[in-house]
Amino acid sequence: MDSFEERAKQYKSESERFQAYLNGLPDDAWGRQSACDEWQVADVVAHLVGNAEFYARTVALGLQGESSPPEGRPAAGTGHPSISAAALAKSSIASRERLGDQLMSTYLEKDNHLIQLLSGLSPEDQVKPCYHPGSIVPAGNFVDLRFKEVVLHEWDIRSAIEDQATLSPSSLASIVILISESFASGSIRWAFWAGPALEQPVRYRFEVTDPVPIMADIVVKGDGFQLELDGKNSADVTFRCDTNIFALMMYGRIQASAAMAGGQLAVEGDTKLAEQFSQWFRGI
Repeated sequence: MDSFEERAKQYKSESERFQAYLNGLPDDAWGRQSACDEWQVADVVAHLVGNAEFYARTVALGLQGESSPPEGRPAAGTGHPSISAAALAKSSIASRERLGDQLMSTYLEKDNHLIQLLSGLSPEDQVKPCYHPGSIVPAGNFVDLRFKEVVLHEWDIRSAIEDQATLSPSSLASIVILISESFASGSIRWAFWAGPALEQPVRYRFEVTDPVPIMADIVVKGDGFQLELDGKNSADVTFRCDTNIFALMMYGRIQASAAMAGGQLAVEGDTKLAEQFSQWFRGI
């Protein structure tokens, strides 16, 4: 995997590129429906403003040795989109309405502050624990968490405006780190929405080879799951795809059935079980 310094450099570069993209959007694009069900394009940007403020605050506190939950926040490790999604949608819309024509300038201010803070972390600071609703996270991994937020929500915007939008290729190594190491809101736990327990667990195997390879088994129990990276047991369903489709499926941006129909996902095993994968992995 890329070093922290390489990932931080890519995060900074891609964040600045996204700023330029937003600056170039025509006025009528900001009111268009994004890939997020309840958000217009402007609401997505307002969410990213709030995310930048939160990350900057929690990392700054962590660097000072403070990793307890801020007032109004759940204990680390107890947060999940199934609990907070509705409130987050409303707060982002309210933020967009409050900021009005200052939305873009505020985004640039908050984003640039966070870029400077995260890119400048020393090796000693990178390992300091910081609060996140998903878990206690080393400060250095907020580079990956914010990188994921930016590129995933860029896809939410681009896919509503352009045909065949993809995640930024330079973000994929960072996203694979989040998924495989299960850090906070980038983790599989954050993307998994529990349902009724299954009589028998279903083992889904991902064989991802390009451009960032990973082989992972996700054993779904209905009300829970486990991630295995050794691939020793036989799978009920094997998915073969590129890293872009893998990430979009894990974060609920593309349904397994749609990826199969579009020729982006090859499947070996029970097709019905394959289609059911997306009922559990919805992201936010």
